[in-house]
Amino acid sequence: MKIAVTKLKEKSGGITELFKQYGHEVFIISTMSAAGPTDPKPLSRLAEMVSEGRIDILIFTSALGVDKLFEKAKPGKSVRIVSVGPKTAMRVEEHGLSSEVITRFSSENFAGYLGDISGKTIGIARAEVQDTRLIESLISGGAIVIEAPAYRLEPAGNMFTDVLKDVDAVIFTSARSFEYSGFNQDHAKNIKVIAIGHKTADAMREYGVVPDIVGNGTLEDCLGILSPKKAYSHS
Repeated sequence: MKIAVTKLKEKSGGITELFKQYGHEVFIISTMSAAGPTDPKPLSRLAEMVSEGRIDILIFTSALGVDKLFEKAKPGKSVRIVSVGPKTAMRVEEHGLSSEVITRFSSENFAGYLGDISGKTIGIARAEVQDTRLIESLISGGAIVIEAPAYRLEPAGNMFTDVLKDVDAVIFTSARSFEYSGFNQDHAKNIKVIAIGHKTADAMREYGVVPDIVGNGTLEDCLGILSPKKAYSHS
């Protein structure tokens, strides 16, 4: 199949190879572009706390967040780093550090995964899209949360819908990437529509678009559902 996927250019590494493993051709379309945070001070503050060893746990929800924070400061080996998704963890490794990997992101149970976080100071470098549920779940566990927008997402201004006539399916990788795409019910008539996770699916339904497939938050899961057989081998 020919599949369009909404991915930031900065976060599209390895995507072509992944889709080939499942026998598909991918068209990476960026409906968003990344820019610096509106207010750079929170990120500078988090970087300062990291460099001074005042952060116990670092949470990254994207590879771009890793890059933006580590451009300013890197934690010591004693800091517990938690990455959402294997690609985020891979970026942490590229910076010479290791992290735990959560393959399925859920704000509500994140604190439960971390265990006893009472009195711990947790830093989060994220996109400029606040997830109050994640913050609330960590605070409810007794943690002190230092969150910092590391970048903001803007509409890319490209003609995403022009690509749809050449593909068999489209995967939306976030609610924001869907909202910026201009996709609507009419576009969904002739192609398979896939939401990477439930939050993205909920946003799509608000616009009257019902996804054919809803993944668990990763492209690998979406491709596994779309192509239930084992990944293709090129050996």
